[in-house]
Amino acid sequence: MEDSPEPFHWLGLCRRAGTELATVKMFFHARFAKKNLPSGRLGFILFTVCIIFCVLGMPAGGLADTQADEARDEDHLWSLTLFSGMYTPRTFGEAVLNFPGKTEKNYMHSLSLSRQLTKFWNHFSLEVEGMFAKHHGAHKHGHQDYEEYVVAMLLRYDNMPWDQILQTSIAFGEGFSLTSKPPKQEVQNRGQSRRFLNYLTAELTFSLPQYSQLSLVYRVHHRSGVFGIFGGTKGASDFYLLGLRYKF
Repeated sequence: MEDSPEPFHWLGLCRRAGTELATVKMFFHARFAKKNLPSGRLGFILFTVCIIFCVLGMPAGGLADTQADEARDEDHLWSLTLFSGMYTPRTFGEAVLNFPGKTEKNYMHSLSLSRQLTKFWNHFSLEVEGMFAKHHGAHKHGHQDYEEYVVAMLLRYDNMPWDQILQTSIAFGEGFSLTSKPPKQEVQNRGQSRRFLNYLTAELTFSLPQYSQLSLVYRVHHRSGVFGIFGGTKGASDFYLLGLRYKF
């Protein structure tokens, strides 16, 4: 008789996710947080370090897939994610490297649909994502509601040493963001803003092997003008997001 799967406990998933997130935070903070690097360069450094770490961490000699790898159902190429989070006045680099940080009473709720386009080097994948977000909250001159539309490409790595206990992936994404009106909170904190800006994201996902279709997702959501390329805008907004993802 086959053993029945262990009961699913979201509390256990959250605790494990919190432990891994704290480890990642301490690793990068100890090396880069005190160097006062611009957020764009810091994001590039993060991306490069992530790729190097992932390549060095690949199992050598063409070892067979582990049970954790087998639990990942490659037929589930689509993902639907519900996010909710708060605005932070920090730059993208500060938000990624020093979580948790200061937040303000501006909120974001979003729904994203993504699809894996290809998988390469065993554990890397390229994804395309579309997102609709609703923003609401206060700023210096009152209150503002607006919508945001995002299209992005994400590079993901999904082979961690502890995957048999807690499946973990890390991803970085680049794309474009369009809002229904110029966000006044961005103007208040950054000096100026535009409806159409660059989009950048960093993401961690956590799931239990026996329930790999469901994931807990932590993401930093960033809009910016890429050092003034988009109409002179230098930085715009960052949000801490927590989400629940379903693969199908």
